[in-house]
Amino acid sequence: MISLVCACTHPSGVDAPRPNADIQEFAALAWVPDQPTYLWTAHGVADAQRSVNDVIDSFGMLSGATAADAGRALEHLLSVDPLSESGTRKLGIDPSGSIAMFSTGLDPTIVVQLAMPDTTRAFFDSVKSTGGVATQSLIVDGVEVSSVKLFRHVRVSWAIDKAGDKSWLWTHFAFGVDREAQEGEWFATAHRTHAGAWAKSFGWAKDLRAKLAAKASGLLGFFDTRALLAIARAHAPKDVLACLDRFQPIGIAGFAIEGDGNHAAGRLALDLGPAAASISSALLPPPAGFAALARTAPIAMQWNLDVDAIARFLAPCAASIGGDTDFLTKFGVRTARVAVMTLEPEHRSGTGVVAADLRDASFLRGMLDQIPHRSMLESDRTYGGIAGHRISIPFVLSLDYVLTDRLGILAVGDGLMDKLVATAPAAPPPLLSIDLIVAGLPEATWKFLIEQLAGEWFANRATSLLQRWHDGHVRVTIDHDALVIEASGNRR
Repeated sequence: MISLVCACTHPSGVDAPRPNADIQEFAALAWVPDQPTYLWTAHGVADAQRSVNDVIDSFGMLSGATAADAGRALEHLLSVDPLSESGTRKLGIDPSGSIAMFSTGLDPTIVVQLAMPDTTRAFFDSVKSTGGVATQSLIVDGVEVSSVKLFRHVRVSWAIDKAGDKSWLWTHFAFGVDREAQEGEWFATAHRTHAGAWAKSFGWAKDLRAKLAAKASGLLGFFDTRALLAIARAHAPKDVLACLDRFQPIGIAGFAIEGDGNHAAGRLALDLGPAAASISSALLPPPAGFAALARTAPIAMQWNLDVDAIARFLAPCAASIGGDTDFLTKFGVRTARVAVMTLEPEHRSGTGVVAADLRDASFLRGMLDQIPHRSMLESDRTYGGIAGHRISIPFVLSLDYVLTDRLGILAVGDGLMDKLVATAPAAPPPLLSIDLIVAGLPEATWKFLIEQLAGEWFANRATSLLQRWHDGHVRVTIDHDALVIEASGNRR
């Protein structure tokens, strides 16, 4: 989108805003308004690029995409790849210079430090001469602000100016949401000295950064969730308001992302205040030995937040679209944990465990009743003092299970049931955790699993991308008054 605009600007020179501790560390924060609805920043543009590339490489696997794919698509669209070092040079941006993105509504403003402002102007001038893009200009605070309408309500505006000994590029994207904003108002708001009222919220993000491995710098920032909800309420249909109100307890949402090319990690924390206690009270602990099994399992997943509580929370949201939450509760399962220890699809064999808290066991009992001649194959067993059964199918498999009105456990593999129900020190369970050790299963096995979920075409691409990683982890927990989402991974 930047390549569609041209900058016929010149530096006017303004006094640099008064620095504070945060601005001294992240210079672009000098231009952040006092009450931003969201803010992110990085020590340098290269740090921000690495963080964005890590996020795309991590979650792009869900769509079979990589950061390189995104870069090529952006270069085709913009005539420059803003995620690459070459794109940075082409735009005259300082790769070690500060960058920040913020908004007082929804439309973002990006401020980035320039190394070669003449190169930046030359780039935009070349785009103007070759693209035939019609621009409009006005003077704000003595600085020329140019803009172009891309399509419908989408407009891009930009300006170049100098503050102290640094040159800066401001770029603003207007998507027609903040319609009350006047043309050029975004620049007038940013292009002044601010009191730094965002410092307290930004401290939330810095605390998250401190809890990461801190191997490298990356992105950090926050969202004023209540301000964003207020904007959403102003634009939402009336029947959606009850759903939006469910999320009012969330205050500030802070995040931090780091990476060094081999390791990537991030934390997102939502300040819930007293509402965090109600989530903690809806957590149901997994069997005592599950954590030990999960540490060595190539695939381990657990969901410990009571599904019944989730269904009650989401009921107004489902009603707003004419639905209900019966699809969450109809199987009588309240929680679920899975650990796959081994898997050999070609031999139709494997080992692992499944454990669930139940509200109603009739669905699972019905599944057991479908096993032919079960009474002849089944014998009574006791696992860690819990009464259960073993089903032995000659030349096929043996499985152990426990099924009561409130608990269902299944284990395939000698001794796994005993390990699962073994006594272990109690620890606060996560709401959700997903742990993958990619190196723990052959590539063919991963391809088989992905094929079952998404088909052969997608499996070929996704499996290839997955093999670039050694492991990946996602964990959602309650930490005092905050809901914390952590994700990390290591490349091979």
